[in-house]
Amino acid sequence: MEHTFKILKKEKLILRKMRGRIMLKDYRLLLKQASQIEEFHYNYSIILDYRDTSLIGSVLEYTSFLKEINKRKHSKSTKLFIVNSPRVYVACNLFKDLLGSKNTFIFSSPLAALHHIGIHNPEALNFLEANPTSLITK
Repeated sequence: MEHTFKILKKEKLILRKMRGRIMLKDYRLLLKQASQIEEFHYNYSIILDYRDTSLIGSVLEYTSFLKEINKRKHSKSTKLFIVNSPRVYVACNLFKDLLGSKNTFIFSSPLAALHHIGIHNPEALNFLEANPTSLITK
């Protein structure tokens, strides 16, 4: 999996972009890393760009993993998923349903996600549209 992130403090927005094959261990690592980032705030809106990813694992494995997540922490902030595959769409809906998150939304483009939360920041759009080769490999 390749990923990178950017935090826009002024907008109270976290941008995370993932590419490639994503396994359950990658999700665990992403959550752990997020909790260790000094500027990370659970009350910031989060855009998670999963375009051009493939999820490796069963629905049962992801369901079990999602049930372990702290609902209080992860259901408060607005989460916007950007997806372009049916399998990732299903995983994002599982996240929304199992955490009971009423402020989780799924989009097919960065522009739609940014407009949904009223952010018109070219830096955010450029980050999300940047060439995937600029991602950090983990």
